[in-house]
Amino acid sequence: MSTRTGNIVVMVVLVLFLLTSLGISYVALTQKGKRRPDDPAAGSQAFENAQAGISEVLARMSVPGREQYIGQPPSSYTPGWGRYVVNRPGSSSLDPQHDVPATDGLDNDGDGAVDEAGEHYPETGSRQISLVGLNGLDYPWVKVRYKLNAANEVILFGDHDDDPSTPPRENLVQGVPKIIVTAAGSSGHSTRIVTVEAVKWPLPPVPAAVYSEGNMTFRGAAFQIDGRDHGIEPPSDPIADAASLPGIASPNDPNAISAELIGPRAQHVRGSGAVPSVVSSGMNLDLQAMDEAWSRIADVTLVGDQRDPDPGSWGSIENLKIVNVEGNLTVSDSVAGAGVLLVQGNLDWGGQARWCGMIICSGDAKIHGGGVGPTILGSLLIQGTLAGRSEVTEGTKILYSSAMIRRLAALTGYEVSSWIDQ
Repeated sequence: MSTRTGNIVVMVVLVLFLLTSLGISYVALTQKGKRRPDDPAAGSQAFENAQAGISEVLARMSVPGREQYIGQPPSSYTPGWGRYVVNRPGSSSLDPQHDVPATDGLDNDGDGAVDEAGEHYPETGSRQISLVGLNGLDYPWVKVRYKLNAANEVILFGDHDDDPSTPPRENLVQGVPKIIVTAAGSSGHSTRIVTVEAVKWPLPPVPAAVYSEGNMTFRGAAFQIDGRDHGIEPPSDPIADAASLPGIASPNDPNAISAELIGPRAQHVRGSGAVPSVVSSGMNLDLQAMDEAWSRIADVTLVGDQRDPDPGSWGSIENLKIVNVEGNLTVSDSVAGAGVLLVQGNLDWGGQARWCGMIICSGDAKIHGGGVGPTILGSLLIQGTLAGRSEVTEGTKILYSSAMIRRLAALTGYEVSSWIDQ
């Protein structure tokens, strides 16, 4: 082989080596582009998965007594409380803050001990636990805990001063705990961690023991409509020094109602102001919108007109329910329920029936009968019709209770108030 031929061979080998190196580099760069953690598509999907995890936790924290509820009972708030929602057992260990409970000076797992070795928030299964790897959204872990102040006290959010003219805010005396939710979302080799704060907004204040947009008539003189604030526990007496509401409020002409309260009947509508306590409402409630909002999350829905339906699942003061009747409702038995009762037609509430909470009636209401306790403890809101006339008769007791109305906030959902993308 000549020198020239040898040089050519060397050059060919070098060119082939260079082309091979370039090919390997191209493949490596291509694969790296597909797998890099900051791939925009994968990162976006991971963020959406984390948001889905937050949505699951907010839903499962919202309504005590509902299936898959993971929060504590109302008014039983332990500062160290927290939970992980995971789609695989043990996934909580992926949380970079997983070991913090072992040194935070609180009882985080509910066993009565503080900062014991290996203390962590307990795990519970996600709704996605059977779908991961198939059609599920991959959020390996979601952590929920109470927001605490520097003294490790649970921060509440609500009406701190019982004044509807002031906005709700963080406080330590009244409301529902503000929660912090942190979720990890995964997609391919991308992981995003998102943290939000969430609150339950208190319900709009009710204007009176009875709010009626239509006319009203009264039968007999043994009924009682009382806007003074009453306690929940029997015999539901008025609370000393508590603020009172009117007995009856109307966004229309209240004189049409007052005109029906002649003679001794006037003494049976009490509350703030003069007797009878009937005033023009300072707020015009959108009862239809309220009905629609509550009906979307109803525990019980009855279609069509109902007469003495089985009230077995209509709730109690300890286990509030939302009952939605898509029609007229007639009750004449000794039934009882608690929470929010929606009647999209006319309401005939009699016998010894008793409701604790709020009744929203889209039609006309006839409230009569009564027993030992109040017929309605909370508030009655009547939309009525232009031609209709609601009626209150003998034995009826409709008593305003702020404590009962406040409890209904437990039936509403948590909403994100602020968030941090980590």
